[in-house]
Amino acid sequence: MAQELKRDPTPYDYVDRNGGGATVVPYGQLVLDGHRMTCGNRATVLDSNLNDYAAAPYPQFIILNMPYIAKVPTAVKLWIYSHECGHLFGGLDENKADCFAVRRGRLDGWLTPQGLEEVCSFISAARPDAMHVSGPYRCNLMRQCWRESEPKPAAKPVPPPAPKPAR
Repeated sequence: MAQELKRDPTPYDYVDRNGGGATVVPYGQLVLDGHRMTCGNRATVLDSNLNDYAAAPYPQFIILNMPYIAKVPTAVKLWIYSHECGHLFGGLDENKADCFAVRRGRLDGWLTPQGLEEVCSFISAARPDAMHVSGPYRCNLMRQCWRESEPKPAAKPVPPPAPKPAR
């Protein structure tokens, strides 16, 4: 019989309590469609028994349901992971987590305008609940985050000073 889960479990506590089927991916080793994903120094737990695409209910790790994740486009996969990471950095606010994911994706270069539309399509049917506004409203907020997170142009290197003429 599985033991009760600790208040703030480690990823390994979670897997032990899970009763089988979950695995830990150590920090820095999660790769989704060729993109290495990290969330601070946190591990990821792969749990096909999770009843959603992903979750971040504990401060030390993100949980992904890979059979669900496998069904969505790359941009949506990366956004889901980053959204859950946003919860670990910013708390329960769903809109902040959405914006965190959009900003991260844009600044890291994996979220394109087309990818943002894929995310919007993914959440478009979502109805509002106690934690989330409607999918279309979330999408409008994410588009605003996209506009506000425009990557800054790279600074041009300052040329070295010209050599002084010999006297």
